[in-house]
Amino acid sequence: MSLALTGMVSAHAQPQTAPATPVVLELFTSQGCNSCPPADELMQDWLRQPNIIPISLHVDYWDYLGWKDTLSRKGHGIRQQDYARNSGKREVYTPQVVVNGKFVAVGSDREAVEKALAKARRMPSVAIQAEKNKTTGNWQIKVPTLAGFEGEAKLVLCRYDAQHEVAIERGENSGKTLNYLNVARSWGDLGRWKGQSASYDVPDLTGTDWGRQGAMVMLQVIANDGVGQILGAVDIKGGK
Repeated sequence: MSLALTGMVSAHAQPQTAPATPVVLELFTSQGCNSCPPADELMQDWLRQPNIIPISLHVDYWDYLGWKDTLSRKGHGIRQQDYARNSGKREVYTPQVVVNGKFVAVGSDREAVEKALAKARRMPSVAIQAEKNKTTGNWQIKVPTLAGFEGEAKLVLCRYDAQHEVAIERGENSGKTLNYLNVARSWGDLGRWKGQSASYDVPDLTGTDWGRQGAMVMLQVIANDGVGQILGAVDIKGGK
């Protein structure tokens, strides 16, 4: 599909080079999948690397195997299916990594994921920023102009838990205690963007326990089949 049809960045758009724009690594995983633990463990490595925002999205389509994933959200499977349709492959599986909404790899294949990250870093991007109002304590997202952008994107807020340790009692991982990092828990839409400089208010985050929770915002293209390429992202840090 052409860039104009999908709302992607045109060839005339220039990438932001300073500061480096974080890339979003979405790991689609499940507690009921016995091939997922190696990918879940790799999340520790992605968290240690600069300019990567890794998020674990637990899906529910393996629940029938005997264990209901305690961290799953119905929307995560839908999001994964949207990515598959936009890629033209229509294939979903776990563990699957999607980098910046565009580059796909098996989540347990370190080399394949690193190649996907490298490809994402070479794409044009938007350096969005999060600023905290010192008076109100509320956060605001600043998005600059991106010349040559065609289509429409949206600002998406994802709130996550830093860590969950889960004892699996049934299913393919029965008897294991597994550790999950940056687990997506809720999503929200902050507004639409059409390439021009704009600011967006973030819902009140004062109740967030920043030692155990976090929030990130991504600028994501609205594609024909749901979510598309991620143009930029920022991880909101509490107390800054």
